[in-house]
Amino acid sequence: MGIKYQQNYQVPFYESDAFKKMRISSLLAVALQISGEQSTTLGRSDVWVFERYGLFWAVIEYELTIHRLPEFNEKIIIETEATSYNKFFCYRNFSFLNEKGEVLVEIHSTWVLMDKETRKIDRVLDEIVDPYESEKVSKISRPHKFLKLEQFGETRQIVYPVRFSALDMNGHVNNAKYYDWAADMVDFEFRKSHQPKHVFIKYNHEVLYGEEINALMSWEDEVSHHNFNDGSTQIEIHWGKI
Repeated sequence: MGIKYQQNYQVPFYESDAFKKMRISSLLAVALQISGEQSTTLGRSDVWVFERYGLFWAVIEYELTIHRLPEFNEKIIIETEATSYNKFFCYRNFSFLNEKGEVLVEIHSTWVLMDKETRKIDRVLDEIVDPYESEKVSKISRPHKFLKLEQFGETRQIVYPVRFSALDMNGHVNNAKYYDWAADMVDFEFRKSHQPKHVFIKYNHEVLYGEEINALMSWEDEVSHHNFNDGSTQIEIHWGKI
């Protein structure tokens, strides 16, 4: 296990949805921010990694367990820990806690280092990750199995053009944006009585400015399955009644 990093946080208006709950895309964005701040305190900022190695961090997989979404203006504690790594993958956990220390949201994430020029995954270098004191392991965590596109039943389709506002500083669609696109396909009336309880997200290929996102959604009981551009990104949302 690695060094833990904590930060106090208060949910602002602009990160809250129509039901006064913190948006899941905001959870993901804040988690990235907190991990970046820990990296900076350890002398391994994004700028440091890029200037020395021409690499940047990218998240390829998330698993979220949602016990209760933080609410507008609520004071919470965000904790993160880079737990382990192997030749190509790094694993980091996040916990969103209330002031009593009760867990509201848990996030497990998988990261890779990508070459800025070739846009390909690079090896994880010990000198980059040593300060986190994560365990070096040989085992690769088994990824979640998503519903294959050919297994989708009746589908809903929306095409999203990739605009400048969807991009992050790595030049591709920000990973939190995909969740918003997926959740926006779910009917508002359903959202009034349900909220996500378990979410799986897998990023297989990056999407760049000027491209289009062909989003498909299919339902299986109270699980919505989302497929973007023939599997470039896959999202599975397990919904529960509020």
